[in-house]
Amino acid sequence: MKFDVTGARFRTLMGLGNLAMGMSLCSITYAQDQVTAAGPHADAGAGAAGIPQILVRGKNTLDMDIHRNRDDIQPYVVFDAEQISRSGAQTIEGFLQTYLPMNAQQNTSSQLGPQTQPSGRLDLRGLGANQTLILLDGRRLPSISTGDSFQQASLNGISLSQIERIEILPATASGIYGGGATGGVINIILKREYSGIEGDVSYGNATDGAVGEYRVGLTGGFTLEDGRTRVLFSATHADAGVLQSNRRSFNSRGRQLQMRNDPTDTSVLMGGANICSTVDGFTCSTDPLQLKSGASLGSALTSVPAGYTGAASDGGAALAANAGKLQFNNTALPLWSAPETSTFAFNPRREFTKNIEGYLDFAHDQSKTSQTMPTQSLQYVPASASVNPFQQDVLSYLTVPNGLVQQQVVKNSRAHLGAIMRLPAHWSAVAEYGWLRNTTSSTNSTALGAASEAADETLQGAVLRDIVASPLSNPNSLFSFYNQRGEMSNTLKTLSLRLSGPLMKLPGGDLTATASLEQRRETSDNAINFSDIGGESRYTWTPAAHRKVDAQYLELRAPITSPGTKVPYMHALELMASVRHDAYRTDFSGSQIPVDSANGPFLPQTASVNSFGSTNNTLGFRYAPTRDIALRASRGTGFLPPDLGQIRSAAPAQYTAFLISLLGLRDPARGNTPIPAPLTVLAGGNASLEPEASRSTSLGVVITPRFAPGLRISLDHTDIHKTNEVSALPLSYIIANEAAFPGRVVRGPSSGGQPGPITQIDASSFNLASTRLKAVDLQAEYKTSSETFGHVRFHAAGTYTQELSRSVLANDAAVDRAGYSDGPLKWRGNFGIDWSPNDSWSAGWNAQYYHSYRICQSTLSALECQSWEKWQGASKVQSQLYHDVHVSYDFGTKQGMLSNTQASFAVNNVFNDQGSAIASGVAYVVGPTSYTDPRGRRFSLSLRKHF
Repeated sequence: MKFDVTGARFRTLMGLGNLAMGMSLCSITYAQDQVTAAGPHADAGAGAAGIPQILVRGKNTLDMDIHRNRDDIQPYVVFDAEQISRSGAQTIEGFLQTYLPMNAQQNTSSQLGPQTQPSGRLDLRGLGANQTLILLDGRRLPSISTGDSFQQASLNGISLSQIERIEILPATASGIYGGGATGGVINIILKREYSGIEGDVSYGNATDGAVGEYRVGLTGGFTLEDGRTRVLFSATHADAGVLQSNRRSFNSRGRQLQMRNDPTDTSVLMGGANICSTVDGFTCSTDPLQLKSGASLGSALTSVPAGYTGAASDGGAALAANAGKLQFNNTALPLWSAPETSTFAFNPRREFTKNIEGYLDFAHDQSKTSQTMPTQSLQYVPASASVNPFQQDVLSYLTVPNGLVQQQVVKNSRAHLGAIMRLPAHWSAVAEYGWLRNTTSSTNSTALGAASEAADETLQGAVLRDIVASPLSNPNSLFSFYNQRGEMSNTLKTLSLRLSGPLMKLPGGDLTATASLEQRRETSDNAINFSDIGGESRYTWTPAAHRKVDAQYLELRAPITSPGTKVPYMHALELMASVRHDAYRTDFSGSQIPVDSANGPFLPQTASVNSFGSTNNTLGFRYAPTRDIALRASRGTGFLPPDLGQIRSAAPAQYTAFLISLLGLRDPARGNTPIPAPLTVLAGGNASLEPEASRSTSLGVVITPRFAPGLRISLDHTDIHKTNEVSALPLSYIIANEAAFPGRVVRGPSSGGQPGPITQIDASSFNLASTRLKAVDLQAEYKTSSETFGHVRFHAAGTYTQELSRSVLANDAAVDRAGYSDGPLKWRGNFGIDWSPNDSWSAGWNAQYYHSYRICQSTLSALECQSWEKWQGASKVQSQLYHDVHVSYDFGTKQGMLSNTQASFAVNNVFNDQGSAIASGVAYVVGPTSYTDPRGRRFSLSLRKHF
């Protein structure tokens, strides 16, 4: 591995590091003045506030970030291990889906039916998962490579039992954390304080036994050399079953709703062996079916009865008897599944001298989903077919059980090797090298239709009989499939130096500085993907992509006053400022390039190169005139680098006269005459793209009134304004506004006083769109204690998304996604109570609220929205409220075999609320279980024992 920078970049790279080291040396005089007064143990606690946790003496954590809390200058949300353990959640994604109202995800990846993914996904503020930065102990994880994209890192491989706390900042934070944090950052901090061995086991299931899951784990720690060496280790394994759609009513209710409101959509047929008349061969008609014998069914719909062998047995009489009756829930499709996950971690740490420690942090995890799918195909049967007893053409969704296997495997490995050094003047430093790798492999199959005319005739006959009772022989031979398998890997290598310590004494405490230098090298491997389309094998090649990042960062924390200064109306005043510079270079040579075989040949590809530098900052203050109230405000800037596929253009296309006429392309500069052929059109990505920019402002108040001890209320308003977003424009718009896009329209030689004819149009991506997010976040808590009732905690958290709007051009009306099915909810929150009557027992209740929302998507036309609303029978999906309860017991240290054992029991969705039905025509696009966990009421039982 080679890390290098040259010239001006090297000078920039070292600038902040030299500044930080200079500040460290300048602070020696201050520190020496403090040593005598503070005593010989002053170093143990000096400057802990505002210093990365890994550098705080006495802390075993490896968290590279400064300790953040909910009373910080910025509006952080924090969850601790206790809150996580009593939630009943099995994954990070599942926990934050329920308890983090700023998370705009509608469903977890486990709820996406046949498209389940083992990696997980989080989306702060609804800006997109690629704009939510995931950190583990303050460090980046390797991206998931898809060939033309570096996507959000996998997080479901991290076991919840290993987490100490989760810190979330739902605001732009590139001034601290770098690129990709325009929507916010989530820092997952692992437990490092283990002594002895701890085992945990949990089991959960839906209360009707429809789908179970379990987890087992072992964690431990021991010391050597009189405590100079500490070793931690952990291993977990978790797995779950698959919830089939016929065990729940979501799909059947959606199809019944669709049938009542618009039975012409073919999605009504998908619940079983259903048949409809058709005119166009694609949609159901309203014309009643009529047997060839002349009898009318009086309905355009019917279904195949159980055991039916075909019209040859009765001329279609049984089909006539089922007129107007459909099977809504006979098809079994995966509705929910969790990945099988295994993790292992090993962390030795040794104190070589009083001032030097070394550590190794190694971990590996694997998550796998594997599902057996039925083969589904929309089958057309003409009236002329001998097997068709009707006078009309008919349609049916033919469903062959257990025909396809879908599988995805995600593997993550990481190793960090570092040294912690205690420097003069209470400063500390950590130098670290990291190697991280992600590998994602997949196998997928999709039925395309009949494999041949003979197969089509066989399938036509299958439509009109019960294929469960009379199964097809070798059904997969009758279909043409799209089969795909491939593997993509991504390696991230990091080298960093972080310095932190006090600069000078202020009335409120130490002015602290944290500075870092970091280099990242992220590379996706060369990859060969195989696909088979109807028996024709194809290979595609994705060359390696490279991304280099050089970053420098400085953060200052200044406690101007504190409660101890006793200044009137200045109970506390703290300032913070950070600045960060990131220099990016991305080399991308394309993806999915056709090749003859897995062995090539691989022709050289000229890489598209995108380079830029971005300097961002964060400024903020927290002012408390009294201990009862604190005002806080912060402002940050950020950026999102162009993705791989956005920087590479497609091959030039030659438009013929027919295509130009079909698109209506005319030249207004030449009397609105048609553009002559051939016309060269450039489309796709653009290597000259700049990063998307973001500016975030947060204003808030924290109330902790003395008249109500234990009460805390915070209210924060966040405004994120993104500009320079990557987008594209129609050819006709570029032609009509040629002057606004210099160089995008190329003309031939002018003649006769007229501009020359257009010969080329560059319609590749632009930096021109913008997005605006406005939201208000509430966090409230009230704690009280008494000898009679013990400890009681009331809590609530909620988010109101006022706006999430996007416009492509400055003069265009913005499209607001808030409150639509493709955007965040207007209101989302949770509230509850936790009760601990004594040291052994604890219990609690929590409710999650999801506001109503428009059924249609914000980008649909008015006509399309009318169709969706017609199918749904309403313009909105009703609000939803779900209730969870938990109870736990600690057996203490005097209970024999149960000594040092904690047991907990939780029930989620206590009232088994199934949410609103989503019409099947809509559910085909957005899914059938919006904001609803399809498992319904479910329980989990956990045992944890310390040895």
